[in-house]
Amino acid sequence: MTRTQIYLLKSQIDSLRKMAQKKKTSVSEIVRSILQEGLQRKKIPSRKHESLLDVAKRINAMGEQGPRDLATNLDAYLYGGK
Repeated sequence: MTRTQIYLLKSQIDSLRKMAQKKKTSVSEIVRSILQEGLQRKKIPSRKHESLLDVAKRINAMGEQGPRDLATNLDAYLYGGK
């Protein structure tokens, strides 16, 4: 491990101390655990820029099918009515 120093708000260190006391561990261990969870979340691929075609392929892979007249009646499906 490498020693490091960070600056925290008083409310943050108070919360960390309470968590550490409750779990009977150190503040450092709590910080490492929270940091690791955050880093793991970042590894999950983002679908923010997924194309509509990619979404359709994913849905079809799940065995779901949309209406056959979707292209013709898109406005009706999006906004209701014809």
